[in-house]
Amino acid sequence: MRISFVGKGGAGKSTLSTMMSLYITENTDKPVLVFDADLNIHIPELLGFDNIPPEHHLSQPVPALAIKKWLINKNKIEDIGAFRKTTPPTSQSNIIKVKEIENTPLFKYCRNNKNLYLFAVGTYQNDDIGATCYHNSLAVFENILSHTDDKDGYLIADMVAGVDAFAGTLHAQFDITVFVLEPTKKSVEVCRQYLKLAKEAGTYEQVFIVGNKIRGDNDIDFIAKHIPEDKILGHLFADEHIYEVDQGAEKLQLTSLQKENLDQLEKIFLKLKTLPDNRQNRLEKIWWLHKKYVSQGFVKDRFGNLEGQIDKNFSFSNE
Repeated sequence: MRISFVGKGGAGKSTLSTMMSLYITENTDKPVLVFDADLNIHIPELLGFDNIPPEHHLSQPVPALAIKKWLINKNKIEDIGAFRKTTPPTSQSNIIKVKEIENTPLFKYCRNNKNLYLFAVGTYQNDDIGATCYHNSLAVFENILSHTDDKDGYLIADMVAGVDAFAGTLHAQFDITVFVLEPTKKSVEVCRQYLKLAKEAGTYEQVFIVGNKIRGDNDIDFIAKHIPEDKILGHLFADEHIYEVDQGAEKLQLTSLQKENLDQLEKIFLKLKTLPDNRQNRLEKIWWLHKKYVSQGFVKDRFGNLEGQIDKNFSFSNE
């Protein structure tokens, strides 16, 4: 199962992503893959790991090339550039199975503790300043998601801020997308924009809202006035432990959270566990997005028609 966390910058999605990573890891013996895909990489520190060095960021040239070549496997893609961010898996591809993550090139670039595997997608390096867009760094992450079979484990992603997930396939790659919402006008505006785009993209049913930094009933009422009731999955209350963590005074520990916030983590986890197997539906969505993306002139001019990369005989249910 897959879950991602989005929201306005500073809303607390990295902290909630980390708390859910800890909660799920402690409540299952299945592998839990955690991807910090935010431009600002915070999860390694929050989880108590050493920082992941830049050369191990998945979007850096050496890791990205190794991963893409492994995923391509026996596909007839001679130009690595033709392996686009929307390229779907085929019967000739290598598939990342979460229960076998240690047998893939990704394992070299992770931080690992028991059944938790942490990856950093990347951030700007000196050579990138003024020369590239962070969306380019997300391409290998999209490839990884499209080629991952999460049947026997969990995948968690701390995503890019705001509505940037709609720039590629990221909005369609998860069973649940949790929008972390502060009880503020600006946060509500971004949330409404995200929900609007999700409706247009056909992923509205997968999006849920969790209020964060809630101080009391007034904040809950504020969110209720602006967000559809059926979209609200719950609330996380302002927590002294989180403030101490943010100030560097304490290490994040679930046992130090308020009971109400622990209960909310359980609610999110139970929601995720009860969802049906959606792997094939996600794949078909990627097929549609791939057709849309490769129909653009700049792709056709450089690589020709890439619709042939779609293999409708491939199915995750056969994996």
